[in-house]
Amino acid sequence: MKQLRMFTLLALILTIAISAAGQVKSTKPTQYKKLKYPTLRQPVIPEPTRFELANGMIVYILEDHTLPTISASVMVRTGSRYEPADKVGLASMTGQVMRTGGTTSKTGDELDETLEKMAASVETYIGTSSGGARLNVLKEDIDLGLSVLADLLKNPAFRDDKIDLAKIQAKSGISRRNDDVGGIARREFWRLIYGPNHPYARITEYATIENITKQDMIDFHKKYFIPNGMMIAVWGDFKTDEMKAKVTKTFGGWERGSVTLPPVQQPRMASARTVNYIKKDDVNQSQIYIGHLGGTLNDPESPQLNLADQAFGGGFASKLFKKVRSAQGLAYSVGSSWGESFDYQGVFQMSGSTKSGSTVKMIKSIIAELEKTVANGISDEELKYAKDTYLNSYVFEFESKANVINKLMTLEYYGYPKDYYQKQQKEIQNATKQDVSDAIKKRWNPKSLTILVVGKDSEFDEPLSTLGTMKTIDITIPAPPEKIPDPTPETAGKGKDILKKSLAASGGPNVLAIKDWTQSAKMTLTTPMGEMEAEGENTFVLPNKMASKMSMAMGEVTMAFDGKSGWMSMGGNIQDMPSSQSDDMQKQLYLNPVFVYQNFEKPEFVAYFFKEDKVNEKPVDVLIIKYTPTNAMTRWYVDKQTSLVVKTVSKGRGPSDAEQFFDDYRDVGGIKFSHKVQQFTDGKKNLEVVTNSFKINTGVKDDSFKKPQ
Repeated sequence: MKQLRMFTLLALILTIAISAAGQVKSTKPTQYKKLKYPTLRQPVIPEPTRFELANGMIVYILEDHTLPTISASVMVRTGSRYEPADKVGLASMTGQVMRTGGTTSKTGDELDETLEKMAASVETYIGTSSGGARLNVLKEDIDLGLSVLADLLKNPAFRDDKIDLAKIQAKSGISRRNDDVGGIARREFWRLIYGPNHPYARITEYATIENITKQDMIDFHKKYFIPNGMMIAVWGDFKTDEMKAKVTKTFGGWERGSVTLPPVQQPRMASARTVNYIKKDDVNQSQIYIGHLGGTLNDPESPQLNLADQAFGGGFASKLFKKVRSAQGLAYSVGSSWGESFDYQGVFQMSGSTKSGSTVKMIKSIIAELEKTVANGISDEELKYAKDTYLNSYVFEFESKANVINKLMTLEYYGYPKDYYQKQQKEIQNATKQDVSDAIKKRWNPKSLTILVVGKDSEFDEPLSTLGTMKTIDITIPAPPEKIPDPTPETAGKGKDILKKSLAASGGPNVLAIKDWTQSAKMTLTTPMGEMEAEGENTFVLPNKMASKMSMAMGEVTMAFDGKSGWMSMGGNIQDMPSSQSDDMQKQLYLNPVFVYQNFEKPEFVAYFFKEDKVNEKPVDVLIIKYTPTNAMTRWYVDKQTSLVVKTVSKGRGPSDAEQFFDDYRDVGGIKFSHKVQQFTDGKKNLEVVTNSFKINTGVKDDSFKKPQ
């Protein structure tokens, strides 16, 4: 019986399948371009509850019962644009240490423990034109979460250890800012558009970070963090009346203050085209930025210009992508962005990357497309593509309660009507091809373009000067300021006496006779991936030649400096050493102890006593030694008992000093050599060298330092 039912069922299925197959028309599938889609539904935007506390704080509240959590965000009328020019970084560091430094009642670490126990987070920050805070907490912990948030906003402690940590992190960021070519291009393009000293383009330097004090942070916070200069939005799983009472109780007792926001100079459009170049010889691609000042979100032409930008360079179907990348094959990437800010002009930029050999051709192609678009406007097809792209993404602007409440608060913060986005959508829908073309002619100016290229000019297809008078931009990072007293006759005399004793203790005449030496050693490098062992050989020829070979698990690495420039090799891949690294290496070679011993009495050297100190609980004399032709400087810590150097401190490539400790001195041919050297940065060991052998005056050939062909 079961088999009969099964056969009956299969027969029925087969009959249906055959019947359905017979109904299929043997026509070609409809082309995707002819497919019709229904009109998109309008997003339903909920209306938050808005009220104002007696002290002037504006509050937005919106229920959202999707998850058993509650979130809050705060906006504060402040920003980095209000910090002094000689203390760039003050605003962001203030926002950072407000959280990490904790409050007057709890340290930042104690707050971390409290928040971790209830799976919550509270963060503070200060950006360009606003500051703020964020809270995320389970709904049962909202009372504690709000109290922590209020305490951080009202009573930050700015503890010294967290200020020091913030400074170290800021300096580390400065040291790495030229590592990424794309980052260099973006940063320097904005500095060209706004001007390097404008608040919207200033960058931190070692000196500006050093200028920032604890009192500066206290004063900055006190000036701007007042309830009547603040707005808060709260959304999540709660009842509106209950949350209104909680917010009033938490923040209502905070006394209002008064502040006058300093005026910020508005940027100006360039009057003529400029061509700018940043040399980067260690790359084979060019990063290209072209553009001028953009607009604000409330510009009359904003909707039309956003459509124009989408059609021109806003995606895979845009004009730049199709013409410059697909048709001409010039770009790895290319696009445009009509930049708009709420209360100041953004940046209109066309950017992309290409191989070095097509740099100028790509620039000309981008500019040609811009000029055609300004002259002829956009086509019906381009307008449709731009509208569809914008309108199809509009619904996602309000996909969550968080988006809704934060957008409404931000609009009020900058003085925009709360229906701004709805009006923008309608203007986008109603924009005609003529409207967009008129806006392009009015606001896009090919004659005022700023052109920036980061790359290797020796490989360009044409000189950049064919585009106009070229200016080379120097992105060298200014060295950190030194806080060391100038020498006096007394400190100079004492310093030279100490060096003479140290020379005698190290081998005297035997040291003065050194011309070259080769050192074989075992090295332990500390990396983010852990410790790495290496066998190495270092060869030095005075005054300024060096070669180093290391054998590691990943292969052999060679690095050499021939007295003028350097090169590196790994896995058969040979490349020039970046000029900044070559310069650093040359400076360090002139501070080599052997070279210093042989030359410290010459006019090129400045050596003087700095202070007394201790290293490993042993008293030392600290000397300042400078080699004036290269502005290289180091500190020597000379053991008072043995007169041997037990430590040196020199400036590394980054913001932190490189400390080297010398131990295990042994006699090699009448010369005292340290057989164990440890190097530390920021208190963490990153290198240990244990020497196996020294060979002195073996007659090293110059070929040892030449770059292989």
